[in-house]
Amino acid sequence: MMREEIDTSDLPLDTYPELILTGERTLPGMREENYWFQRHLVAYDYVMTLAEGKRVLDLGSGEGYGTRLLSERAATAVGVDLAPEAVYHARRTYRRPNLRFVYADIYDTGLEDESFDLVCSLQVIEHLHDPGRFMREARRVLAPGGLCIITTPNRLLISPGRDEPLNPFHIIEYDSRQFRDFMWEFFGRVDMLGLFHARLLRLHDVVSRRNFSQFCLEIPPLLNRLFYRPFFIPCIRTRDFSLRRTDLEDALDFIGIGTRLPAVSEPEEA
Repeated sequence: MMREEIDTSDLPLDTYPELILTGERTLPGMREENYWFQRHLVAYDYVMTLAEGKRVLDLGSGEGYGTRLLSERAATAVGVDLAPEAVYHARRTYRRPNLRFVYADIYDTGLEDESFDLVCSLQVIEHLHDPGRFMREARRVLAPGGLCIITTPNRLLISPGRDEPLNPFHIIEYDSRQFRDFMWEFFGRVDMLGLFHARLLRLHDVVSRRNFSQFCLEIPPLLNRLFYRPFFIPCIRTRDFSLRRTDLEDALDFIGIGTRLPAVSEPEEA
């Protein structure tokens, strides 16, 4: 049976090479990336609990695996990304009747006002030069009563002791107070969760006396080749993370949940 043709009418090219690791996106199925991939999956799993029967938009959908997961629960799931190679890959790899991938700028998606019940963007906002503009677009396409879920790493853990982000692809990072205040600029109700290590990763943190998210970036090459890459990192699963509302200053990532209240209750434009 011939596979259905990929629609490339809106893309700059008709075909693209396979996606590779760049430091900006997470890819599934790569051994060395498994820690970060599982960490992303935990957040997508949480969003899935809120996506049942809803119109869901994933801004900055990247490779597309997360939007594909959301489509299992959502009435419709739309992923938006400005990287044409990522959109091409997602359209080629993930096919469901209620799933589509849009090639567009996440600052200006071109989607209809109030057309989604849930908007999410996971580990994207720290890469943006104008996060306020992005959030106004996310709120614009969100229906009243809808949820906007944003995740981002904790500045205190990912760039410890630094005023500027350690990751060269990050433009802005937040601590828990800064991120909560940022979310309050756009939504009438805000809740926050933190993502933490559990089980295997928590044990490693205790034994090594260092957070694995930092340690894994500086593993000695020989130790990495003999133990971490072939054995430890591939064993990590979503169960090795947990979510809670306490001790947010020590969280690996923040999950901000903003609710768009009726217009009379919304804050002014930021």
